Amino acid sequence: MIDFSKLKDIREDNDISQEKMAEILKVNRSTYSLWELGINIIPLKYLCDFADYFNYSLDYVLGLTNNKSHKNLIKGLNLKTLGNNMKTIRLKHELSQENIADILDVTQACITRYEKGLICISTSNLYKFCKEFKISINEICGKEKMKR
Repeated sequence: MIDFSKLKDIREDNDISQEKMAEILKVNRSTYSLWELGINIIPLKYLCDFADYFNYSLDYVLGLTNNKSHKNLIKGLNLKTLGNNMKTIRLKHELSQENIADILDVTQACITRYEKGLICISTSNLYKFCKEFKISINEICGKEKMKR
């Protein structure tokens, strides 16, 4: 289960209102509020924008580490890089796309589209993928160099 409480903590620690944060992310305040409450899951693109705005690591924002930032974090989200990194991890573990599809409870065709960078994986499935393979979300998203 992903803990989104850091969204609120980070925002409040930086004296930013929900309305201002929503404006920064270019979404409605109600949309942002639902992410903060954990009622809806923040899409990966907006999670990256949020982390980039504060210069924090995705792993910190999602509560996977206590390190707020790393040196030389790369801004933005490149779906091709994300997909290539997912494929690299899959092949390293000698798994098929069907195996990954079973882990994430999606179709094999969906995994193909993720790996080609055609569609963005959901935040919850990326979290599950990273937990399964014990890899940093920053690394898999290409926001820092892969260690493996």
